[in-house]
Amino acid sequence: MNQKLQTINTKLMKLYESQPNLWEKQKLIQKILAEENWVLKLDINTAYAILQDLTIPQANLAKVYLTLLNEIK
Repeated sequence: MNQKLQTINTKLMKLYESQPNLWEKQKLIQKILAEENWVLKLDINTAYAILQDLTIPQANLAKVYLTLLNEIK
């Protein structure tokens, strides 16, 4: 799942190249996603905000969050 989120992030960075504020936000998200077990380091509200910034639909936030948690070994 994290790899899928990184792919979404890369696409959004390309999309936002001419919008510096949105691009910078995605650059920060890129750094977070690169950290091992990043989802454990953030509170649930921050993790949900990142998922929303990655265009994950509101209805899928809990499912994606739980998938990320379940993938941690």
